[in-house]
Amino acid sequence: MAAADAVRVEGELLGFTFRAEDGGFSVARVRTEDRVQITVVGPVGHVTEGQHLVLQGKWVDHPQFGRQLRIKSLLVEDPRTTRGLERYLGSGAVVGLGKEFARRVVATFGLDTLAVIEEEPHRLLEVPGIGRKRMERIRDHWQADLKNREVYATLHGYGIGRALANRIVEKYEDKAAGMISAQPYRLAAEIPGVGFLTADRIARDVGIAEDAPERADAAVIHLLREAQGGGHCFVPRRELTTRGETLHVGMDATTAAIERLSLRGDVVLHQTADIQAQPVYHPVLERAEARTAARLRELLDGSTGGHPVPSPMLDKAEEQLKIALNLGQRQAVSKAMETGVTVITGGPGTGKTTTVRMLMAIARARREHWRLAAPTGRAARRLAEATGADARTIHRLLEFNGRTGRFMRTASNPLECHGVLVDEASMVDVRLMASLLSALPDDCRLVLVGDADQLPSVGAGRVLADIIASAQVPVCTLSEVYRQAHGSGIVRNAHRINQGESPVSGEQEEGIDDFFEVHRGEPMEAQATILQVVTQRLKDKGFHPLRDVQVLTPMHSGPLGTQALNEALQRSLNPDGPAVRRGPKVYREGDRVLQLRNDYDNDVFNGDVGTIVRAGGGALTVDFDGRVVTLKGEALGDIDLAYAISIHKSQGSEYPAVVVALHRAHFVMLRRNLLYTAITRAQRFCCVVGDRWAIRTAVSTRGGDERWTRLSERLQPDWKHQ
Repeated sequence: MAAADAVRVEGELLGFTFRAEDGGFSVARVRTEDRVQITVVGPVGHVTEGQHLVLQGKWVDHPQFGRQLRIKSLLVEDPRTTRGLERYLGSGAVVGLGKEFARRVVATFGLDTLAVIEEEPHRLLEVPGIGRKRMERIRDHWQADLKNREVYATLHGYGIGRALANRIVEKYEDKAAGMISAQPYRLAAEIPGVGFLTADRIARDVGIAEDAPERADAAVIHLLREAQGGGHCFVPRRELTTRGETLHVGMDATTAAIERLSLRGDVVLHQTADIQAQPVYHPVLERAEARTAARLRELLDGSTGGHPVPSPMLDKAEEQLKIALNLGQRQAVSKAMETGVTVITGGPGTGKTTTVRMLMAIARARREHWRLAAPTGRAARRLAEATGADARTIHRLLEFNGRTGRFMRTASNPLECHGVLVDEASMVDVRLMASLLSALPDDCRLVLVGDADQLPSVGAGRVLADIIASAQVPVCTLSEVYRQAHGSGIVRNAHRINQGESPVSGEQEEGIDDFFEVHRGEPMEAQATILQVVTQRLKDKGFHPLRDVQVLTPMHSGPLGTQALNEALQRSLNPDGPAVRRGPKVYREGDRVLQLRNDYDNDVFNGDVGTIVRAGGGALTVDFDGRVVTLKGEALGDIDLAYAISIHKSQGSEYPAVVVALHRAHFVMLRRNLLYTAITRAQRFCCVVGDRWAIRTAVSTRGGDERWTRLSERLQPDWKHQ
């Protein structure tokens, strides 16, 4: 911010128009010293009404809400007016003082009110209506809260909002201030939401040296967690030392930190001939990968009570279901019924769903009890619709307790079933797979169904791909495309892309009427075309723009990212109506929204898409495919507009029509499996909008999703953990 733009404003906080739960963004009303009411935007959510503010910021003109002061920093002081004191005390800041008692206390003591509460609380007995019990309650709360208020002020100075500060105070209680000063790196290790950079900034301010051993230790743990976010189960020692230098931690310091952490059990090292290639694991992921491999081997080696399916039984089931399996599908069904672990994989149109239907029919004929599951709610519902059987998310199957953060179904309380089938298995990460395998009874069969050519799981690991690569688990690959799928341009082009061949557009070949490419060189031109395709062309083809069409894009930022596309599509498709604002985002009745995190209380999961059926009073009522939930407060941060979503978020879902944005602006993401995943989300129509170079680059670029894992190695008979 240029010095010429900076302004300094003092005033009293009157209240909030909007306040995010974490205090990170708020819209507040402030009355300045010259009694002019202004709008202030920024991180002021931790301040209490009535307090005096000294603000540094600059004026901006919002196109919808007018002139606002966007703050860069602020200082919070005690109220300076009797009206401000009434607001402050009556806001709930002091337990025992509501609005009426706040008015009486201020009427009695005036501007000396806070000094009386802190230094002479017995004088509160002079206030009409306040007895000894209420006086002691006010006194005790004020004294107990005094240290916390100092901690909150300190944490806010480091950019930590109220919700995060609450977690810190809740965990460390009255030791919070001392712990922050003495061991700030514990925040990054023990408080979800506090990263290394924040803890490091606090450490600098309290005087901890840059070459302190605890800083190097924290940096290594941070780098391992960061790698986990990228899908890796471990990081080679050489790579850790290189990445450490980006945090100004030298090679020797990183090496010493790895050894210290290993001795304490905070990291796990695998022995290798080349010490620099040595895998360094976070213990949680090392245990998950080890448990996954060990349990898979046990299921493969154990007696499952299964046996091959005789041809007459298959013939009878085919007749009942009115389907005809090809040889590959028949072999897959038989193998799944006799083997401890089986993988069924194949591209679009190869009959994975038909195979699953037959498998469940045979299970019923044998009077076996099978459980069906998928990683996401939408995938589970699709599985249930296809089979006519109950299907759940893996978390629901394992009876996840959102309050304890643990699964109720474990090795000591296993599932009661003959078999478990997991669809969309490419989305399952190593930690979730370890939990699932732990909950299977010893005589259970496990069938993993998925397309290994799709994008890997968002979480760490590449479980399905590693299991297939190990060559230790029976894999049934369905490759014969169903006759009815041959006429689909979507299916044909999915297989072409998977083989490294450019897709063929309907404009190029007669007979293709469900797959088109539209080339646009400029990002804004491509955005305009996407809007036209969604709002006009597909509508003319009978697709409802809100219910049937999903826009997919690789990234979140830029004119072809989810944020810009959602704003443009919302303006075009749903510009008016009752709304709720959260920060810069507006949610309206009729908007389609995406759930960003698992909400176990409401039984709504990451990736679920719903429609807002009511908006008002700071709350949204959302219909997630028949499950209606009300979201308000912090829960509003768990959703986003879903007119356009990322390709990663679309995994496990299918839509009647899909419009894919693919442009050279996305060059860092352009890979074959990304485009393959995107177009296989479409059921009846797919249009790729972008430039020719981006499409060709994606088709020709394999890899890019390599991950450091050892599951495939651990499944080998000669594996030894040294």
